[in-house]
Amino acid sequence: MTSSWSLFKALSWPRFKQMSLLVGIEALAVIVTSLWTAIKGNFTAATLFYNLCAWMALPLIVGFILLAVSNEKFFRSGTFWLLPISDWRRYMINLVASLINIIYVWLAQVILFGLTLWLGWNELMGGLTGTSMFFGQFDAGSVAQFALGTLLVLVLATILIWSTITLCHFATNAAKGFLPQFRQRFVNVVITVIVIYVAFRLANLLIGMISFLSSQLVNQGQIDSLWTGSLVMLAVILVEGIINTLILQKWVEPTLN
Repeated sequence: MTSSWSLFKALSWPRFKQMSLLVGIEALAVIVTSLWTAIKGNFTAATLFYNLCAWMALPLIVGFILLAVSNEKFFRSGTFWLLPISDWRRYMINLVASLINIIYVWLAQVILFGLTLWLGWNELMGGLTGTSMFFGQFDAGSVAQFALGTLLVLVLATILIWSTITLCHFATNAAKGFLPQFRQRFVNVVITVIVIYVAFRLANLLIGMISFLSSQLVNQGQIDSLWTGSLVMLAVILVEGIINTLILQKWVEPTLN
């Protein structure tokens, strides 16, 4: 337990600082662009909200990519392999450390979004009673169900993408051990094509599930079928996790730092 906790802290802290820097850069960008808007005389109560929406993709996309890179670098580092823990636990701790940090980024975006939305609410609504009635038709239970469903889909999709990247990384490394150079390149090309295809399929799946959740929120419907897609993603994650752990034990060699 001590070794697992030590590994988790060692992996989480650098990633937390990295994600905090991204959120800080985003906040600074929003402030600077809002000040520039004020200098031009176009500042309104909704300016902060609009500028946040413009910069929100920065920490979300870049943070996701940086954490994916950190996941893969971990498996090539020899420092953390000295801890007496099993490979499957090492694999899980690495994923959990990145997952907690990406959730931290998501929560930061939700807080900033809610704050700027509150500040510019009257300006954004424009005094239109129809818009207020539209938002007023949703009860707290439907909104909470939508939020939890969206979080579940995002968490599973994130883990699935990271585990798929790791699987492709491990497969290319394993191929180097017993294939000649020409065949290695061929295998790498095939794996790259598969990764691109899987990435598009995952993106379509994620967009479809979020759209479904949104439509069910508007129509006050049930989201029981959401669990089917979630269970499919969870099953794929478990299968990829088993394969990744097996490859990790047999073919992945760390590099001494």
